Amino acid sequence: MTANIPPEERDRMLKWLNRNLRDLQQYAHQYVAYNGDGVIAVNKDLETVLKEADAAGVIYSIYMVPGFTGSIVILPIYFRTVSRHEWQPNYSVRLRNQNREIDSTMLVDSGADFSVISLQIGQNLGFALADREEILRGQTLGGEVKYVLRRIEFSIDGHQLNAPVAWIQNETADIMLLGREDVFDRFNIEFRQAEEKIIFTWRK
Repeated sequence: MTANIPPEERDRMLKWLNRNLRDLQQYAHQYVAYNGDGVIAVNKDLETVLKEADAAGVIYSIYMVPGFTGSIVILPIYFRTVSRHEWQPNYSVRLRNQNREIDSTMLVDSGADFSVISLQIGQNLGFALADREEILRGQTLGGEVKYVLRRIEFSIDGHQLNAPVAWIQNETADIMLLGREDVFDRFNIEFRQAEEKIIFTWRK
């Protein structure tokens, strides 16, 4: 793997990766060596990819293509803690749908494509399934989760925004996530784990 990638080239590589994630899905469960110009080598064996990429004589990085097949990724990964620091990046958010409001604590998750609300919270906000409404399926490491999309008004530190949420249809998935869609476009978010603090800065 190339060491000390210049910041400009690193940014260019990441832009290429983010723009081509859908196309890279054809290489699910494989290692891809890539740079800002495209794919350099692909193989299930990491050593083979490294040798081919080194032989190309160019700057590159390695990306392990996940095997997600769902339309969106919406749930985080939890491990039994092995650290003494058990802080989680939770934040207070007010949720509003029409004339119903709920002050909720949500886990800020940059790995979630959409914000997520539980079945019960959605019902408390007045959501209901329409007749013959299509139930969508999201991919998690534990399998699939059923959801439907809704739009909701968020109030974060007094700032209002309207954003999509995945309303979970599984009774056992009582998770509340603040995901990237719209939210991360409107705020700069800084995680300070050592201080057990998250800072939301509104982007004017």
